[in-house]
Amino acid sequence: MDSSSEGKKSSGKHVTGMELKYQGRKTSRANSEQRRRTILEAALRIVVRDGVRGVRHRAVAKEANVPLSATTYYFKDITDLITDTFTLFVEMGAQKFKAYWEESDSMLKMAMKELEPSDRTSRQVFADRISNLAIEYVLIQLKEHRDYLIAERAFQQECLRNENLRPIAFSHQKFFLDSLETFFSRIGSNHPDIDAELFASIILHVEYQGLVAGFEDERTAGRLRIMLKRQIELMLGIYN
Repeated sequence: MDSSSEGKKSSGKHVTGMELKYQGRKTSRANSEQRRRTILEAALRIVVRDGVRGVRHRAVAKEANVPLSATTYYFKDITDLITDTFTLFVEMGAQKFKAYWEESDSMLKMAMKELEPSDRTSRQVFADRISNLAIEYVLIQLKEHRDYLIAERAFQQECLRNENLRPIAFSHQKFFLDSLETFFSRIGSNHPDIDAELFASIILHVEYQGLVAGFEDERTAGRLRIMLKRQIELMLGIYN
C-alpha cells in the first residue's frame, strides 16, 4: 500500500467499553504500525521522565531510535503526537484495570454474600475486607505501576492547558468511575455515582501521597491505610 492510501485518518478502538480514537496517520501494514507504536511508547517514557512538555519530535525520535522523519510522517504536529500518546496510555491503563477488576470481582461477590446490611458488626467486617482490597490495589499501583501513576498526573496537568486531551481524560476516568459505581450499587448505596466519585478522589489522593512520601515509611503507609478504611466505613454507614 503506498503512502497516498495510508493518508491520515482517525481510527477507533474499543477498550472496556470506551472508544479510543487515534489522531495521527494510520497504516494497515504491520511493520509500519509497529514503528508507530514504538514512537508512542518512546513518547510515553519521555512523559514519565520529563513531563508532557518534554515531548518534542526530535526528542521522541532519539528516544525511539528512529529518524526524525518517521515521527513527522506519523504525526504532522506535536499536538497529534501528545494526543495519541495519551490515547495509548489510556488504552494500556484500561486493560490493566479491567484485569485487576475481574480478579477482584469474585472476592467482592464472596464478601457480599456474608454481608448483613442491618447488622453493624457485619458491615464492619465487610468494610475491613473492602479496605484490604483497596489498599492492595493502591500498593500494586505504587510498587508495580509507578511510571503509570506519574504519567497519569502529567497528563492530568496538561489537560488544563490542552483541551484536545480532555475528552480522552474523561474516557480514562469513566471506566474507573463506572466500575466503582457498579460496586456501590451492589452494596445498596443510595447515591452510587456520588460515592464512586468520592472514593475515586480518595484513591487518587492516597496514590499521590504514596508517590511523594513513599509507601516504604510505615507511618505514611499506616496513615494512608486509615484514610482508605475510614472513607469506606463512612460510605457503609458504620458510624451511623
